[in-house]
Amino acid sequence: MAGGWSDERAVSIMSGKNVFSCLKKNDFNVEFFDLKKNNIKQLLRYKPDIIFNSLHGEFGEDGGLNSFALKNKITITHSDGIASALCFNKRLLKNYLKKELNILSPREIIHLKEIKFPVISKPNWGGSSQGVKFIVNNKELKSKINKHQILIEEIIHGKELTVTVIELDKKIKALGVTEIEFDNKHYDYIAKYTKNKSLHFLPARIPKFQYKFLMKMSEKIFRACKCKGLARIDYIMSNKNGKIYFLELNTHPGLTKISLTPEQSNYNGYSYLSLIKQIINSSL
Repeated sequence: MAGGWSDERAVSIMSGKNVFSCLKKNDFNVEFFDLKKNNIKQLLRYKPDIIFNSLHGEFGEDGGLNSFALKNKITITHSDGIASALCFNKRLLKNYLKKELNILSPREIIHLKEIKFPVISKPNWGGSSQGVKFIVNNKELKSKINKHQILIEEIIHGKELTVTVIELDKKIKALGVTEIEFDNKHYDYIAKYTKNKSLHFLPARIPKFQYKFLMKMSEKIFRACKCKGLARIDYIMSNKNGKIYFLELNTHPGLTKISLTPEQSNYNGYSYLSLIKQIINSSL
């Protein structure tokens, strides 16, 4: 299942078609379902054994589709409804991880008097860096402050790092730390999904002790959030103090040809098909 109606529809279609063609080529009995707001009940005609959830954003990542699958007694890949809802809400997740694992994350700005420009604003839910903006003055800020669906945070300048964690034969395993380099102001939609717009360094060019720390911490986060199948966790390492800040957790990382998760999987010697099979097996 792919598509949906979020800002990430196009990426979801790309991921979904990749998964579909891989499974079809390897003799799985599979159908491609393009989800729209008014057609979900049509899925039941197929009497599916399992839904491979390639949706990104609203309904796909927030637990909505999981609830539909549960109600209709259909197995579904990736994290369950509660874990999905928790991880989809950036503010809730940051507060939860601070309490559970004492994890450092960029400071959220609640009051105008706390501001030291520039700051960054981003939607409290959603991914692919959609809606991320740099705010440089009070006029821009006043329209966003105290809006529950918007996060306003201090800007951390540094190395963008990401770790994929998967369930491998019932064991939780971090696949590696990738460092992402890009020319744009931040790691935005264009940098993520346009070929040659960003460079990936795997393994990341960071000290060994920090590499190991990120691998272990990512596995701990995966467990604490009760994720299933796979997840990708994003961090930034500050140029100023060398500290590592948690940014967000993606329970449905992209599976396109240039996505980070298949790249990390390949780095560990797992083919794209092996990765997809592992996601399916973890949900059965």
